[in-house]
Amino acid sequence: MESPLFIPIIPATQLSIALFLIYITSKAIYRLYFSPLSSIPGPKLAALTYWYEFYYDGYKGGKYTFKVKEFHEKYGPIVRINPHHVHINDIDFYDTIYAPGGTKRPRNKIRWLAMDLDSMFDTYDAVLHRKRRAAVASPFSKQAIRALEPAIFEIIYDSMGRLKGLAGTDTIVNVQAFWSTLTQEVIGQYCFGASRMSDLRGGNDEVQYMQPDHVAPNLHAWGRMFPSLFDFITKIPMSVFAVFDKRFLGADAFEKEIGAQIRKVLKADEPHIGIKNVFHEMRDSKHLPPEDKRFSYYQGEAASFVAAGTDTTASALTTLTYYLLANPSILRKLREELRTVMPNSVTELPPTSTLENLPYLTGVIQEGIRLSFSVPGRLPRTAPNEELVYKGYKLPPGTVISQSSYLHHTDERVFPEPFEFKPERWVNDADFSVRRNFLAFSRGARSCIGINLAYAELYPVVAAVFSRFELKLYETSARDVEFASDRFISHRPEGSQGVRVQVVSAAE
Repeated sequence: MESPLFIPIIPATQLSIALFLIYITSKAIYRLYFSPLSSIPGPKLAALTYWYEFYYDGYKGGKYTFKVKEFHEKYGPIVRINPHHVHINDIDFYDTIYAPGGTKRPRNKIRWLAMDLDSMFDTYDAVLHRKRRAAVASPFSKQAIRALEPAIFEIIYDSMGRLKGLAGTDTIVNVQAFWSTLTQEVIGQYCFGASRMSDLRGGNDEVQYMQPDHVAPNLHAWGRMFPSLFDFITKIPMSVFAVFDKRFLGADAFEKEIGAQIRKVLKADEPHIGIKNVFHEMRDSKHLPPEDKRFSYYQGEAASFVAAGTDTTASALTTLTYYLLANPSILRKLREELRTVMPNSVTELPPTSTLENLPYLTGVIQEGIRLSFSVPGRLPRTAPNEELVYKGYKLPPGTVISQSSYLHHTDERVFPEPFEFKPERWVNDADFSVRRNFLAFSRGARSCIGINLAYAELYPVVAAVFSRFELKLYETSARDVEFASDRFISHRPEGSQGVRVQVVSAAE
């Protein structure tokens, strides 16, 4: 005999399914036909669901940036790339989106990285971000970086000594790892003063730590798709993940040692390098809110500074190293120019301000940065209280809107043969549009605060290495510097061994 309770259960189940289908259908109809963004061109699937974006970024692995470029080629300069996100490819509108300090253009939390990290980099509120940035503006100014020059040169000379020791040995050097060691040492010196970043490597010569996105490269795509779950996951210590996956051991060690370095600095009365380091400045800043003067915030900032200061500059150096060695005529021109300020190969490095006046060296560095595509993709912003209008399309307050440096750095109208390494683009009377389309450090109130430090490393490193050493590529091709996937930072193709070289000889 059937239970009397069984009969009403069936209609309830059917009603639930019917209501769910009505909800999904209504949402789809609204997004496609009644949303304020429904008139924006773009593929219907992208307007309909976030799963379309996730398919390319989460499943296929960081491929949506390339798809977005295809959208623009098909639909024009404005496209809708998901239900609430509009992407524009127009340099004339860039400063409207990435506005200067007086205009509120906060990041959109969910469509940014979906990570609630305690740092300026992950601060969504525009007012709080301004205060946090002001607290570290002084140590990242050009004047402060100039005062750091002797410390940077000392680290460079130390690295050159290591290279010299490899001359003629047939040792294979992974260039990205070598440059990362140098750049990490510089940012570590700047952040922690007397503390050496080699402490983070247990005395090893090369960078050993791994950020979470190195271990799980689709991390950000999953975070955007499942933000609530991801917020919970980011609260779990790295040591827990390391129990299940040994690759997280490096990230765990990095997290712990960063904390140890901060405690050491904040106990010290005097900085090591003659100027206040970043965390002395933060501790003493009148701009930083009192509630931010806590260990967890310092730790988040430290992790952010070290990671960004290591990877991006090292990637530019790796890219230009490949192209210089693969193009002897470009390397020859660079060396001829370097001899005008460094008459022989063992001459001490001139001041960075002197090197910055060398046009061909500047072109080499700019092309290296451009083609490294360090942060190539979407940097979402919103105008919370303002309607923006682009070519007649109205974007209501709160619309997520972005542009991508990759699209501007490969614009054939500005950079003919965009994937070719041509320092001449930047020399002397370079077209204004070339400089205008250069967005490696972004622009506006949230532009990269480390730009001055990056150039303070790039100029003397390139001058020192390519005036003193003969290097040759080892089983390396253009594929090893190819931008293959966008996982917030650019990743090279699967299976690439990276740019590898051998040190043939060193100047005596």
